[in-house]
Amino acid sequence: MVANVPCAGAALVNAINTAAPGATLFLTHGCTYVLNNSTGPLPSINALLTIHGQNSTIRRDPTAAPFRLFTVNNNFNLDRVKLMGGDATTSPGGFGGAVAVNSGTTNLDRILVIKNTGTFSGGIGGIGGTIVNVSNSTIQFNSVTRNGGGAANDGRMTFTNSVINNNRAGERGGGIANDGILTVIRSVINDNSADVGGGVANFGPGTVTISRSVINNNTANNPPGGIDNEGAPGSVTLTASVVRGNVPTNCSPTPVPGCIN
Repeated sequence: MVANVPCAGAALVNAINTAAPGATLFLTHGCTYVLNNSTGPLPSINALLTIHGQNSTIRRDPTAAPFRLFTVNNNFNLDRVKLMGGDATTSPGGFGGAVAVNSGTTNLDRILVIKNTGTFSGGIGGIGGTIVNVSNSTIQFNSVTRNGGGAANDGRMTFTNSVINNNRAGERGGGIANDGILTVIRSVINDNSADVGGGVANFGPGTVTISRSVINNNTANNPPGGIDNEGAPGSVTLTASVVRGNVPTNCSPTPVPGCIN
């Protein structure tokens, strides 16, 4: 099944509701799909679905009741779209203001995740057992009261050729909070803020691998500003990467090889 989705929030809700397993939806080029109290949130993704955004925007009306944009319970592919204004504070788990992944593999390519919020993971959240691949994307100006301003991961999450910046966490991990397996490749994590671990917070048993990337200019009220590595049995590995200019320090409390404070 392949379908074109007219430029209306209600049309997008209906298209997802009626999509057959394995369907592909093409959004209207340049359209802004507004979700409000009349449309309600988008239906959960319960079967394989691909959405080609075609440089469109999906946003929650700021006057609407709080709800996240996407709840994913199966395999999901999404590209070329802006996700804006999702609010997961009253959604189950309070995580993933823009995208909450509960099951399966989610591939996000060329997306802008901006100004979403939640209790955990203002932008993108993945629970244990899930796989989330983010490529060629920007995650910015998202916020949470707890951990993971831009994203939070309990499963497997990979960022490639992406930018995570200007996100805010009330507790740890302004850019990303990790309790699973996190991989960052050719990406930039900068100008994020938190109480602890402005850039990345890694909680054991989480493992973080950062390759050919830059973590800089992140800030925290308490050390560190860059990478908060809570230690064994978790670990942080840097390969051909730079951690610098984070305030008040770059890495702590468990040392990160290659990170100099």
